[in-house]
Amino acid sequence: MKGQLLINENLSKYTSWRVGGPAERLYIPFDKADLCEFIKALPVTESVFWMGLGSNLLVRDGGIRGTVINIKGRLKGMTLVGEDTVYIEAGVPCAHVARFCAEHSLVGAEFLAGIPGTMGGALKMNAGAFGGETWTNVISVEMLNLTGNITHRLASEFDVKYRSVKGGHNEWFLSCCLKLEKGDSHTSQQKIKALLEKRSKTQPTNQPSCGSVFKNPPNDYAARLIEVSSLKGYAIGGAQVSDKHANFIVNTGNSTADDIENLIYYVQSKVKEFQGVELQTEVCMVGEKVADMKKMTSLENPEKFGRVAVLMGGSAAERPVSLRSGAAVYEALLRKGVDAIAIDVTASPIEALNAIKIDRVYNIIHGRGGEDGELQAVLEVMGIPYTGSGVLASALAMDKLRTKLCWQGYGLVTPKWFLLSSDEDIDFCIEKLGFPVIVKPAQEGSSIGMSKATTRAELEKALKVALEYKCDVYAESWVTGKEYTVAILNDQALPVIRLETPNAFYDYEAKYNATTTQYHCPAGLSADQEQFIRDLAIKASKVIGTKGWARVDVFIDDKGQYQLIEINTVPGMTDHSLVPMAAKQAGINFEELVWRVLETSLG
Repeated sequence: MKGQLLINENLSKYTSWRVGGPAERLYIPFDKADLCEFIKALPVTESVFWMGLGSNLLVRDGGIRGTVINIKGRLKGMTLVGEDTVYIEAGVPCAHVARFCAEHSLVGAEFLAGIPGTMGGALKMNAGAFGGETWTNVISVEMLNLTGNITHRLASEFDVKYRSVKGGHNEWFLSCCLKLEKGDSHTSQQKIKALLEKRSKTQPTNQPSCGSVFKNPPNDYAARLIEVSSLKGYAIGGAQVSDKHANFIVNTGNSTADDIENLIYYVQSKVKEFQGVELQTEVCMVGEKVADMKKMTSLENPEKFGRVAVLMGGSAAERPVSLRSGAAVYEALLRKGVDAIAIDVTASPIEALNAIKIDRVYNIIHGRGGEDGELQAVLEVMGIPYTGSGVLASALAMDKLRTKLCWQGYGLVTPKWFLLSSDEDIDFCIEKLGFPVIVKPAQEGSSIGMSKATTRAELEKALKVALEYKCDVYAESWVTGKEYTVAILNDQALPVIRLETPNAFYDYEAKYNATTTQYHCPAGLSADQEQFIRDLAIKASKVIGTKGWARVDVFIDDKGQYQLIEINTVPGMTDHSLVPMAAKQAGINFEELVWRVLETSLG
């Protein structure tokens, strides 16, 4: 190959935001022919991402796996192919296209001077500025496919909309032909000059940015909505909503990609809250999102796990949920090439495991017998590594009362409670807590056996229901406020989720069956609140001693007090589950999440 191949090349120098982690491989082609040969030589399974000038692009701090093609300074051919038609290769900056057309007395491309990217990027998203759009003048394009072959397509073969182009699946734009109108060169050049002067006056051209972050909603402007929401100048870390143009987010000098992404989500949540409009991004966000710049281990080498037994089911009340979680985890591991076997544990785990040879266990048994330290103790005696927390932390977290005592001893706030053993305790409970209260079996999960009580009769009934689960029962003061949950993965807090349900509380039905439950992620918190609740969840999990992964539930009451509710050491992994939702918001798909949890067994 004639081009340049770089390994673990930092991409911040290639993006207009000046942020981003490394590319596993970065290839800078010599020319079009060299690029085609390089693509032909790649394995068909290789992930490929294209970059031009790196505008309209946010590369996350963990970087991009696979191969990145950078055509900045390459594919820069541009020529007249008729008196009103221009051939332009994908690496030509849009501003150069505008000037070339003006110099050759072709009008209609002046708006391209306001687009800070290459022609390839403009084709991909139908980029626009100052009222013009790229595909208005496109008549044909040249495409490169996964096998390195070039095809020619007409513009009519693509579905082109506002900032959206569909029809080039597994193909990349190499060039295009624009058909323009003949006009006056001087007038066209003066128009470009005026547009650039307007851009300089209204946009923060002296600070790193990506251009406009959000699409304009119908009959409105994103910048206006952001400004009237009082977000101009708002900053998270080194990322700031521009004081000059509210639809620009600038890097003030020390921003990370995570700062920018968090600010994007914050702006979206506040505009939705204050204006009732859901802003859609123009920005392409790619790569791995990594908390505190710690890149978590990759998807390579499934053989390192050996044979993995996915234990699911169990005999506790949460058995149906565990079977659903286990099936999802098992299928994800198979998709990633892990030698996995699914085992429905209906009796003793020793009996279930004795007959087979395994190297480690993926524990997805919810509730007693799987989440309470019992299974963990058996596996340790058998010398089998397993996912998640150890014996003591599992036992503590499964017992809500002991968890609350640990948190109280550490000075963390949790709702007041009263132990209920029989009807004789009810009057004392009412005297101490009043109403309303929620009655809970201390060693059950998934809200099983829980009931809200607002009268003595309801409290008696709730106690009777909870006692059926043959464990400690307690009443807890009802917390009026907003409910949140925070997933913990390898000592890092994932994005916070706010829960809303029309039910009396977030019960079993709301968790697993209802279609009326709403999950908000971003959670609509301020940046400070989001960080505080994440830090609180990490602290709460460390007090209990959890390892690998967990989920912490928190209320913010009507007085603004943060109150810890409970912690789960084997959270659900169903299609309604919260940890996969939070992981997805953090850029971690389900297979990657399952893999990372499995990696906790390696320690």
